[in-house]
Amino acid sequence: MRENESNLVMDLQVHEFVDKDTWHLHLALHANNVLLGVAFANLGNSKYDNETVIAAIQSLKNEYYKAIGSPMRYQKGSLTFLPADPGLVAKESHKIPDMEMTHVSNTGKAVALSH
Repeated sequence: MRENESNLVMDLQVHEFVDKDTWHLHLALHANNVLLGVAFANLGNSKYDNETVIAAIQSLKNEYYKAIGSPMRYQKGSLTFLPADPGLVAKESHKIPDMEMTHVSNTGKAVALSH
């Protein structure tokens, strides 16, 4: 799959193979030839195998979302968003002031001291 968004081209590839010893389906997600994540799923004749494969694919999607910085994640079988950043206001309260004004005794003039 090639995705082209605002002139940024991304090659997404999912490689899969079956381990004949364990009968596990192995999935690997690559974006622009960089490995983003791996997952495996059971292959058999259990009714839960399909759910395991879906969970493995969702795990790979989460690795993709992390790689591109997206707030989307799969959680408990549905697409959710990460909690919002508390924002600059909360960060400002923990910030050390860049400059501090101090009055110099005897002259009555203000001087800016930089940290």
